[in-house]
Amino acid sequence: MSRLLHDVADRLGLHSLRQQLTALFALLLTLSVLAYSLYTGFEQAGYVERLERAHADELSRHLAAALEPHVAAGDSRAITAHLLEVAGNTAILRLTVTDRQGTPIASVHRATSSTALTPEPDIATPFPLPNQGRRASSVDVTAGRSTIVAWVGIGEIAPMGWLRSEIHPAAAIDSLHHILQDSAVAGVLTLLIGTATILIFLRPPLRSLERATAFAEGMENCQGDTLHETSSAVEIRKLVDALNWTSIRLFDGQSALSASELRNRAIAEAALDSIITVDANGRILEFNPAAERTFGISRADALHQPVSELLFPESLREIHAAKLKQLLEAPLGDTLGQRVETMAKRCNGDEFPVEMALVALESGGSRLITAYLRDIGDRKEAERIMRQAKESAEANSRSKSDFLANMSHEIRTPMNAILGMTDLALETELDEEQREYLTLVKSSANALLGIINDILDFSKIEAGKLDFEHINFSLRDCVALAVRTLQQRASEKDLLLSVQVAPEAPDSLVGDPHRLRQVLINLLSNAIKFTNEGGVSVIVQPGAPTDERISIQFSVQDTGVGIPPEKQDLIFEAFSQADSSTTRRYGGTGLGLTISAQLVQAMGGKIRVESTPGQGSTFHFSAHFEPGQASAVTEERAHLEGLPVLVAVDNPVERHTLIELLGQWRMAPTYAPDANTCLRELTQAASNNLPYRVVVLGTQLPDSEGFSLADTITSSNLPQPCVIMLAVEGRRGDGARCRELGIAAYLPMPVEASDLLNAILLSVDPIDERPLITRHSLREQRRQLHVLLAEDNVVNQTLAIRLLTKLGHRVEVANNGQEALDLHAATHFDAILMDVQMPVMGGFEATAVIRQRESAGMERTPIIAMTAHAMKGDRERCLQAGMDGYLSKPVHAPDLVEALILQAGHNDPAPAPETESPPPSGPIFDREQVLSNLGDDEDLLAQLMVMYSEDEPRLLAEVEAAVKAGDADALYGSAHALKGAVSNFCAGRAQAKAQQLERMGRERKLGNASTALAELKHELAALSEAFKLR
Repeated sequence: MSRLLHDVADRLGLHSLRQQLTALFALLLTLSVLAYSLYTGFEQAGYVERLERAHADELSRHLAAALEPHVAAGDSRAITAHLLEVAGNTAILRLTVTDRQGTPIASVHRATSSTALTPEPDIATPFPLPNQGRRASSVDVTAGRSTIVAWVGIGEIAPMGWLRSEIHPAAAIDSLHHILQDSAVAGVLTLLIGTATILIFLRPPLRSLERATAFAEGMENCQGDTLHETSSAVEIRKLVDALNWTSIRLFDGQSALSASELRNRAIAEAALDSIITVDANGRILEFNPAAERTFGISRADALHQPVSELLFPESLREIHAAKLKQLLEAPLGDTLGQRVETMAKRCNGDEFPVEMALVALESGGSRLITAYLRDIGDRKEAERIMRQAKESAEANSRSKSDFLANMSHEIRTPMNAILGMTDLALETELDEEQREYLTLVKSSANALLGIINDILDFSKIEAGKLDFEHINFSLRDCVALAVRTLQQRASEKDLLLSVQVAPEAPDSLVGDPHRLRQVLINLLSNAIKFTNEGGVSVIVQPGAPTDERISIQFSVQDTGVGIPPEKQDLIFEAFSQADSSTTRRYGGTGLGLTISAQLVQAMGGKIRVESTPGQGSTFHFSAHFEPGQASAVTEERAHLEGLPVLVAVDNPVERHTLIELLGQWRMAPTYAPDANTCLRELTQAASNNLPYRVVVLGTQLPDSEGFSLADTITSSNLPQPCVIMLAVEGRRGDGARCRELGIAAYLPMPVEASDLLNAILLSVDPIDERPLITRHSLREQRRQLHVLLAEDNVVNQTLAIRLLTKLGHRVEVANNGQEALDLHAATHFDAILMDVQMPVMGGFEATAVIRQRESAGMERTPIIAMTAHAMKGDRERCLQAGMDGYLSKPVHAPDLVEALILQAGHNDPAPAPETESPPPSGPIFDREQVLSNLGDDEDLLAQLMVMYSEDEPRLLAEVEAAVKAGDADALYGSAHALKGAVSNFCAGRAQAKAQQLERMGRERKLGNASTALAELKHELAALSEAFKLR
């Protein structure tokens, strides 16, 4: 509707608000007057018309009553004459009398309003009667456009005919015309007066609007001016206020915009980066001075030029055009801050690398792209130089790491030799001066080796080359070994070195025991170094479990000099100690704690210190491990778990150490402060049927001498325990007294943990007439070695164990290479007998891992190969794999003794004679030679025969299956195992047949395998018969 009015106003030329309001008011007023006039005129005309109808009805009734006799007589002339009598009434246009059916009888009419009534010719056509002739006395009046027609029945009771009257409503029409004329005049007057009034009334506000319009039109150039208007209209006042506020805001905005433009222009002019703006067609709109300097092109020359052609190499123009199109089509928000590295060109054609940040903007309905461009040629060159420097530094670091790795063994080996030879020399007869000199040599060598180890470990940490193992180990054994390593140093300073492992702490873990032991030794070594009296303790407790890992909390506490609070963070930094005087007084590199912190972090834990100067320090650290399985070492000592041991030692430091060690080994120690208490404890335990198995005595007790107490114990009727005597100072004749009293072991005090444990193990072993166990006998046994036997064949295991045991060695068995690695990581061995061919992991692979561990800092362990191979070159292969010696199976006692002696003495292995394959002829079973190999042990030979007979069917079945399947690899392995089994019995013929099948498998030539298998079966059957005959 508003649009229609707007169009009408435009067509009428009504453009101003004044004209439009006036025209609208006039239109509304005109329509109102017109509507009122029409309504009034028609109302008045209708009223007059109703009067005319009533008059016509009355006239017709009178006339009908006068005509009733003539109609009844049927006298048409009289009817006509009578009708003509009312001719004076000029309003009558026609009078017609009809019969009852509407057929005209007589009729008169007036041709025009100025003529008289005249008779009308006969009208043959009947008129339609009103109401279908059913009304007799009523009058129906029907109004046409200009005539009133009335029907009146003639006759009071029953109409004899009808009078039809047509009367002209002249009065009503004249009345209507007069009303309309009067209304028109009144409307015009009202319109004029109203329009004038409206114009007068609207003039002030319209003038205010005009002034406001003029103010708004000039607002663009105003300087914050305001419009002063005092109109009474609220809307005008609000409009004026809004315009004033807008004027002020516009002025402020224009001022800020101008300042911003000036600032942006200044920034663009002073910017070090090029700022280039292009339009949607890729043509340059802005080109700042930095861009001029970068590209060597003036702003005037750059404007309106295609950016791709002007600033970028030809080879990249398509790429930049596609990128520009992508930015123009992408949503505005997606184009913010896009960064691109590309190549640009200068005016001389030189190309250089640039970095661009692209931003899309909307301006005037079109998209603009602004590029902030920076020449990164210098940066790229610097990056290239830095990359080369980094690669060079990494190469140098790798070279240093390789050098350190290669030199690690070269440095440690002579140092270990110096320490070992010094220990051996100290055990010989020396005068005081010689002993003092050698003791200083040993102390200096230990210090130098510790410094070298710290430097090598720190270098590996810096280079990220420090490796961690993931093996099964015993927590308690690991902690005990660390403590035993420093027990002597603590005893030399009369310090109490104790260990407390919470019973609920798990023992079997998976991790790196060597690194854990290294941390403990570092912390214990520092604690002992900085403690002059009191003691050092290690506390181990389980931490909160995390996921599938186990957290262990360690604490190393001392009563030493302490650390000032401001220095407690410094001590974990490389080459740092609490103060410079510490280095001068106590020595050290300052690397131990740094290395320990790095190792703890690598084990998933944290290290911290609590210390009070003058009272001592406590280092806390945690480490995470995975749950493990019980190790073979733990199972070997299982029979010592819960072993009742009575300790009667007067020295409190030694007493506490003994209780801690025995508890660590899962024994059940009890302390007796004097001889009387000791005897009461023995009597009470015997009466409870829980006698003590071991009694550890000191030579001096508060109320008795140790030997007197031992005599009382051995001569009593009590169940006899194994007595171990600990002497502070050995005296001549003590050994004889021990043998006389039946004392099992005699050891010096302070006792080494390993000596005590070995003494207990030997004492409780039920062997008759065992000689007195002394430190020297234990040293001899230690030189006769703690041996790890890696062998998968049960017969070979039994043979080797018996030979080693008879030689006085302690043996632990691994069934494959992986078990050997686990045992090697958990326990120190003096030598390893390694079968080269085993399941899971072979001897060569296991040797390689062990040598890798030793290169990381572990002590070198001699490895002696055992193989059933007797071919030329096998010895060289074993030595090249890192093994130290070589034994051919079957192992002979003299050869084994010689090999162990050579390795225990650190001598180069003597060349072993290489034998070719045994001849196919000869006896089936050389009994005498076998007995010679077994040290004439008939029982062992019988046991080996039974074990072989039980194992032979399985070995032979594996060979048969390999031949049947044509599997060369399986034949090689199964024939090798069978050959090793029969070689223990010097069965040359059967061994030759097995070796023939082994060679076929190795060379993958199985053509005659079935024949060789039949011959092997024949020889094995003969060997079994030979066993039965024996």
